[in-house]
Amino acid sequence: MAKRAMRVIVARRKQIVFLLGVFFLGLFAKVANAEHPRDASNFQGKHPCARGVRSSTPKSVRDVSEIVRQSESVRANGAGHSWHPGLYCPARGGTRVDLLNVRSVESSTRWILDERARVVRADAGLLTRDLLDGLASRGYTLPAFPWFIDQTIGGAVATASHGSSLRAGSLSSQLVAVTVVLADGSVEHYAETKTSPALFESLRANVGRLGVVVDVSLRVVENSRITRNNEDIAPDAFVVEMFHVQAATRACAKQYPDDLKAQWSCAMSKPEVRALDETQYFWYTPLQEMSRITFQREKPGALNFTAYDERSASSALSSVNFGSLSSGSLVRDSPPRARDITSPVTLMGSEGMASAWARTWKRATLLNIAPVTDEQRDSFLSMTEEQYLLHERYGYEQLEVAVPFTKAGDCMQAFKTALYDDRELNLGFRSQALLRFIQPESAWLSPAHGRLGTLYINIEDFVKYSRVFDTLGNPRFDAAVAILRGDKCDGRLHWGKFGFPKRGCFDGAKEYGVSFCHFGCQVSRLDPTNKFLGDSDALQFSGIDFAACCGADGLFVENTTCKCVLNDRIPADQC
Repeated sequence: MAKRAMRVIVARRKQIVFLLGVFFLGLFAKVANAEHPRDASNFQGKHPCARGVRSSTPKSVRDVSEIVRQSESVRANGAGHSWHPGLYCPARGGTRVDLLNVRSVESSTRWILDERARVVRADAGLLTRDLLDGLASRGYTLPAFPWFIDQTIGGAVATASHGSSLRAGSLSSQLVAVTVVLADGSVEHYAETKTSPALFESLRANVGRLGVVVDVSLRVVENSRITRNNEDIAPDAFVVEMFHVQAATRACAKQYPDDLKAQWSCAMSKPEVRALDETQYFWYTPLQEMSRITFQREKPGALNFTAYDERSASSALSSVNFGSLSSGSLVRDSPPRARDITSPVTLMGSEGMASAWARTWKRATLLNIAPVTDEQRDSFLSMTEEQYLLHERYGYEQLEVAVPFTKAGDCMQAFKTALYDDRELNLGFRSQALLRFIQPESAWLSPAHGRLGTLYINIEDFVKYSRVFDTLGNPRFDAAVAILRGDKCDGRLHWGKFGFPKRGCFDGAKEYGVSFCHFGCQVSRLDPTNKFLGDSDALQFSGIDFAACCGADGLFVENTTCKCVLNDRIPADQC
């Protein structure tokens, strides 16, 4: 025990040294504008919306309703933690609706807990960190949650943000109810037991395409004690593990063709698959080193969920606090330019410094992964507030790719080989990759939908913004992404992250199959004028006749005349 405590103390000291070092490095960098840029771009001031986009900062659901009603196009925004401008920028010079101060839940804390129902209802604009800390004060937490917790809970749910869980899944899977302002300004509350599956599976990972979400209700569990451990592992050994997972899931898929539920039950009976539940990996790519972080619960049955029945839950879980209409104009012009709050660091771009930066990042995360027995909120991995503040200063692109278990071995072998052979793609990385694992998900637009388990690999490009004027880019990083998105990996992109191709090159119908058109059926019903389309064609459904092809159950019906095929996509060799 004394040795473990000493390791934690040493790790904390190293992290403090790292933080001080980066702080003083920042003193020599360009002075950054500290004003938050969320009304013009993402949280760092990158990827600004087009000129003419307007902004609004409503305080009530009634405000949101009025803004939606009077605007030609609308996109909901939170804390600005997205790298996909097509996701947070409205189309046609429309209006960005900032949800940070919108109160839908009748509570000073902005969330209400029903302990008997084991459900929390929270304002969509509440930061995930604040919700987690509030729940912990009551002895509860979310079943699984992301490493990055300074985004709004509504945005995290809308994009299927996740931790690592083969039983709880992403925040979208943990959703049990949601309140939405629709295209005509009306307000609707939907619960999974009262809403058609076709619609609720669209709402789970709605990507802001169905309306403005003003509150979400999520499952909670007791904040029980969990033991966290970590161990060093070589990339070669990790690849072998992924080949075992690949073989196990392929065997289950072959044994139970066309029955995903039976396939997953089979897969979870395999120890090599089951071992990934709640396990996470850090891959320090330039160093050829990895850390495996595992968790052991004191109460193994904590994730045995029962069906949520809103009829027997507290009325506070379904009543909407509409509030009053704010006086004065609800919509204003956005600033004329994006206010970049980051500072270029030339040393970040030097390939000769790749290992040094990777070693620094590894030291900085020792506290996060140090062995400990603590409550789940503190034992599970999440970024500290000090680490988050550094992310506001130094610019980067974050990209995440979802790889099916059935390709995990081949994919990680190809990725590892390209990192360390004569291509030396590892030199395009500075921070570590984060790898997590998710169960098959029912949400139509979850990157884990319809797959027999999913490996998520989160990577970051700190090189691109290391120069005052970028003319070189980061071709090694781009080549690594091409592998993860290629045939070996079949990786789907996280909706809120960087990496979406140019207009006409992303084909959701090919990536998601008919589930993309199941989602489209609900878009055509709830948003027939494309008010919530956004400044991207990633969620556009050109050439599909939903009036003729959506059945009474709200699902897309494929037949000889109804095909889930987009007619305006650019050939792959031209993208």
